[in-house]
Amino acid sequence: MVKQEAFELEQFIDKYETEVKYNVAETCCYSMSLREIENISGNKFDFDKIANERLAYSYIQGSPGLKKAIGGLYETIGPENLVVTNGGIGANFLSFYTLVGPGDHVIVLSPIYQQLSSVPKMFGADVEIIKLNFEDGFQPNLKQLEAKMRKNAKMIVMNNPNNPTGCIFPQETVLKIVDIARKYGSYILSDEVYRPLFHSLEPADSEPKAIADLYERGISIGSMSKSFSVAGIRLGWIASRDKNVIEGSLIRRDFNMISVGVIDDIIAQYVLQNKEAIMKHNYQLCVQNLVILDDAIRRSKGKLEYVRPKAGTTAFVKVNNKDVSSTMQMCLNLAKHDNVLAVPGETFNYPGFLRIGFANRREDLINGLEKILAYLNV
Repeated sequence: MVKQEAFELEQFIDKYETEVKYNVAETCCYSMSLREIENISGNKFDFDKIANERLAYSYIQGSPGLKKAIGGLYETIGPENLVVTNGGIGANFLSFYTLVGPGDHVIVLSPIYQQLSSVPKMFGADVEIIKLNFEDGFQPNLKQLEAKMRKNAKMIVMNNPNNPTGCIFPQETVLKIVDIARKYGSYILSDEVYRPLFHSLEPADSEPKAIADLYERGISIGSMSKSFSVAGIRLGWIASRDKNVIEGSLIRRDFNMISVGVIDDIIAQYVLQNKEAIMKHNYQLCVQNLVILDDAIRRSKGKLEYVRPKAGTTAFVKVNNKDVSSTMQMCLNLAKHDNVLAVPGETFNYPGFLRIGFANRREDLINGLEKILAYLNV
């Protein structure tokens, strides 16, 4: 029997998210209806098309229109470089299922979405975690990374933009990681479900390109959930120029997904056709809500601090309060007694932190943060 760790993050959220009033654990940009997307974009959705569509299997590998639209998000990726999956989580799983086996060395840059370390471990890999530090702005120490590489280094795993920190590895850093991986013939899997939500870059920042565009053995994971506001359609993808990745994934996907839903395929095409309007809306949402979070950090008088997010929808907030011995217990108390859901850093193996999602409803963020400040006696 395959040994699988409990997914602590998802189990914590699943237990409380339907019971609380103020959810600041949400990681998607505020999820929109098709009517809302029509209003934002000015382009009508063809509801008759889905009403009249036969509910058969969709194109097994994703429709030509969908793959063309996804390819448009990249510089070097065509339909032949894509595998359409059930969400980004399905793309991550399929990538590890295709490439990773017993004895492979996999290096994971943490903090990171737990699936990205737990699944390769489940497939028998020797998973080595490199923990990034708050004091370093959650940036990787490249000398440490290179020192950890072995002859059997199969893959480097990262999340860029990062969940939970909202930080990015800038272009120059990513290129140096590519140089390290290339020396060993290693893959780089980059979970990029928060692309292209680079809403708060500073003038000196270089926006990182997708790893699939930068590296011949790069694997970019994408999703309709986070930046595009339609998590409910459960559609993601693998993008890579490596034939072994694509061909191997297409063989293995027959065993665990067959195809995405035909309605999901149609809706995803419509959303991607209107991506400029959606992204403009979500940029503004993130920028405006981040001001609210900035204000809460300032008002905490040092009890809360963070590396200010530059992309994505989450912040990793450090709790500096001698009366809080456990951020896990703090989050349990907030959920049970204050109607607020925040994610404890313990679910990322970073006790002393809270993950705050700031791209959901404005009123949830305002009220949730007020409850957190009150808990800290601010």
